[in-house]
Amino acid sequence: MINELTDFSIPIHIRLAFGIYPVDDLNVPVSLMCDRALSAAESVKGKYGVAFACYDDSIRQKALNEQFILDSMQQGINERQFEVYYQPKVDLVTKKVIGAEALVRWIHPARGFMSPGSFIPIFEQNGFISRLDEYVWEQTCSDMSKWMKQGHAPFPISVNVSRADIFNPSLPNVLDRLLEKYEIPSYLLHLEITETAYTEDTEQLIEMVTSLKSKGFDIEMDDFGAGYSSLNMLEQLPISILKLDMGFVRSLNLEKAKGSTMDFVIRLANHRGFPVIAEGVETEEQAVVLRDLGCEFAQGYLFAKPMKVTDFEAFVHASR
Repeated sequence: MINELTDFSIPIHIRLAFGIYPVDDLNVPVSLMCDRALSAAESVKGKYGVAFACYDDSIRQKALNEQFILDSMQQGINERQFEVYYQPKVDLVTKKVIGAEALVRWIHPARGFMSPGSFIPIFEQNGFISRLDEYVWEQTCSDMSKWMKQGHAPFPISVNVSRADIFNPSLPNVLDRLLEKYEIPSYLLHLEITETAYTEDTEQLIEMVTSLKSKGFDIEMDDFGAGYSSLNMLEQLPISILKLDMGFVRSLNLEKAKGSTMDFVIRLANHRGFPVIAEGVETEEQAVVLRDLGCEFAQGYLFAKPMKVTDFEAFVHASR
């Protein structure tokens, strides 16, 4: 089937995607048939070599699930169905906890645990991710304030900052308000920014990150190695810490680690003065190789899974 249009007087390339709705019930309104055909067409967008799709129950269930999430998200915030879990970061030499990452989990009263992969992409598309991020930041600051008032030695907690947040000019004011409310010094709240944000508006990103850095925040470049991974990005962005993507770690050839791309990245980061945190460390062998390559810190299932705040507090107490 030919699904490309190229016969134009100007250079242009159009690829067509077709959605097919098999009519098996004449009682279905024509408008609904068209909507379902459109849903089928959208399911093949971005799939090279796939020109069409037929509407089936899997597409219907996906649409229903997305609508359920959209209908439930504000209630989830209001009823505090979203919980902050903490995954420890450890020193690869001493194995002591040196910090943690705050991660969001949705515990729905009817559906139970909902995977972040099912709702985060939807929130990123409709902009609700900024509301959820602020919710997580506030809960994290509240927990840190409680720990400090209990007399525990503080360590930094990193929170995710989405692309929508980065391009929001009021971001520094939002963070300043939270730090003032909970009496948290800025250096204890690390901000994780994914490398993919660098591809959208580089100048605005650099301006925002520079502004946040000037306020005392440490900036962690998250998921490095997952996509863009520009060395120019490391030169231009005033980041504090480099986090290696878990896929990068899993693909590491343990027998040929020396001289590998990861070896180069770690040595480059060390040369620039960036501490390196490896995500997704699952085996002792990976931890040993990473340590030998000069990686100082790690997080992953080898050490601990993301856990509820009470379990995290017990884990840290045992670690100390």
